[in-house]
Amino acid sequence: MTYRYPHFHSRLVIDDLRFRGGPGPGHAMPDFDLPTVDGGRISRSDFIGHKPLLLTMGSVTCPMTAAANPALKRLHRQFGNRVGFVTLYVREAHPGDRYPQPDTMQRKTAHARELKERDELPWTVAVDDLDGTLHQQLDAKPNAAYVMDVDGGVAFRLLWSDDREGILRAALRDVLARRQPDIQHQGHMVPIWRGIAEMDRMLTASGPTARRDVRRAAPPLYAMARMLGLVEQRREKTPPERTRHTVT
Repeated sequence: MTYRYPHFHSRLVIDDLRFRGGPGPGHAMPDFDLPTVDGGRISRSDFIGHKPLLLTMGSVTCPMTAAANPALKRLHRQFGNRVGFVTLYVREAHPGDRYPQPDTMQRKTAHARELKERDELPWTVAVDDLDGTLHQQLDAKPNAAYVMDVDGGVAFRLLWSDDREGILRAALRDVLARRQPDIQHQGHMVPIWRGIAEMDRMLTASGPTARRDVRRAAPPLYAMARMLGLVEQRREKTPPERTRHTVT
């Protein structure tokens, strides 16, 4: 399967469930020097000797990204003055009619800019090249998180960057204290469930082709996403309950 796949494939469901390569704790973070959506550049050397870096992967069609960003913003409010935050814009998780897999850097940068604006990300969004050079060096997961220490080494990595279980928060505290983060406990079920809850909305945004591809490639996953999407739509349409006042 090519890196820039035009259609979602069932193999991705299995491949994304665990790391199969890439640098783990104790290895050097791959070097990078990438453009950002605001016209600047950002590199690994910008952080070495200055402060740790939290590097997360994402795309505008990725349900896991949409689910994780609210939690990441809470982390940014807590650690943003001591830790660098960067989202690496990678390939589209669910390419479709509105957001096809980019074939030019101009299109890819436009998608990345839409992600930053849609989710109101207060940190830098960098854009990987079309072939995902850095992404593939990091094992090409759609929403992984890597914590780089001030010496340029990988101190911690997490398959999903949703921090509702506090795993990334604990890792950042350890890195700031110059301690090795605990790499044993890495829960998956909570972020996966949150991501599935966002999938129907992301497929709608990407377009009918994206929806068709998931329905064909992973029917059970699609059914869960559709059910949760309908529940969410109903919840949003339900007016808030009025407060009842008792006359005495």
